Amino acid sequence: MHLALLISNSVSPHTIGQWRLPRSYRGFNFTDPEFWEHLARTAERGLFDMVFFADAYSLHDVYKGTPDDTIRYAVQYPRLDPLPLIPMMSRVARQLGFGVTGSTTFLPPYWLARHFATLDHLTGGRIGWNIVMSYARSEAVNFGLDQMLEHDDRYAVAEEYVDLCNQLWSSWDEDAVVWDREHGIYADPSKVHKINFAGDHFRCEGPLHVPASPQGRPLMLQAGQSPRGLAFAAKHAEVCFAVRHNAKGMRSHRKSLDAELAKIGRIDRPKILWGIMPIVAETHAQAVEKQRQLIENVPLEAALAMMSGHFGVDLSKVPLDEPLENVEGAQGVRGSMAAIAEDYSDRMTLRQLAPRFGAGIAPHVVGSPAEIADQLEAFHDAADGDGFMLVTHALPGSLEEFVELVVPELQRRGVFRKAYSPGTLRQRFMDTD
Repeated sequence: MHLALLISNSVSPHTIGQWRLPRSYRGFNFTDPEFWEHLARTAERGLFDMVFFADAYSLHDVYKGTPDDTIRYAVQYPRLDPLPLIPMMSRVARQLGFGVTGSTTFLPPYWLARHFATLDHLTGGRIGWNIVMSYARSEAVNFGLDQMLEHDDRYAVAEEYVDLCNQLWSSWDEDAVVWDREHGIYADPSKVHKINFAGDHFRCEGPLHVPASPQGRPLMLQAGQSPRGLAFAAKHAEVCFAVRHNAKGMRSHRKSLDAELAKIGRIDRPKILWGIMPIVAETHAQAVEKQRQLIENVPLEAALAMMSGHFGVDLSKVPLDEPLENVEGAQGVRGSMAAIAEDYSDRMTLRQLAPRFGAGIAPHVVGSPAEIADQLEAFHDAADGDGFMLVTHALPGSLEEFVELVVPELQRRGVFRKAYSPGTLRQRFMDTD
């Protein structure tokens, strides 16, 4: 199975209040270079495929029409730029891969293509692009827009955006650089091409300023869960990330993605990494106590602010004992909202869901090392996936515990590697079936 670490350059990436937990930031601050170097070394020691940086420009301000609770409780805020971390981390972890989010809604395509091609060179072919269509109004206004584009319009822009980036990455032939010292010729101009791209949303003459990189283009990552998002993933993704809360939901997601692949006649199947939050301790009782502390650490107002921001609905106006499926008007992460409603078919209310959501967007996998391995194997066998994206609940503590306690158990069972294979990040994912 493949393993990746889901993180963001934030004080509380995906678990509200994790900065307060006793195993978080021991001797570190998330703004310290040493913290990120330590995470990279630890993930590589655990033979992870990659560290995956989620990112957004949003400040959750939907709840009560104000960002106050988001700021007060550090709800996925503040959040620093992840791109500058990659060269630093890749130098101390020479085989670990890196996935980084880049928005097709706000970033100029040429800028993104140049940055990711540069990072592919600097990492020796270990970079991936998490293609996202930003969704929050708070993001749009910071980039000079009056309002956010509608959901399907964002995907239409993204289709053209990816096409343009692919053409830019192909604008240098692999053998264009000749390094002819005798004649003073660096590159063959016949092998460097203008692209003269003219679409509905973007125009670009090209070529790119960066010669062909080790992978040619970054590994293409995608996390769409709405029908439109699944169609986009079927067309472009090489590795998908999805959060479903039980094996039934995971199988449903895989079936939906396979149906989209069939529609376009794509034969190769993207890999899927399921989001999970492992909470491990030497004993089951100790792990359950960790989970209790984690959930009790989440203020209700903070969780509702986070959910309101994700779903685009002011949940202060919804009764807390209202079943989730009755909440209407979600305009944000539509696929995620629908997946939660489908997975929790027991008519979970907002009061019940909020602490779980705030304590980690992925299902909790709780227990001793053997129990965690049992649950991962069960998901792996039942859900037709290819591995897991680990959501953290304390950093660096939860990563260290997984590497020290769970990875050896998975290796002992023969379901996880004991060494890295050579090659690029794409080869690591695509050459293992």
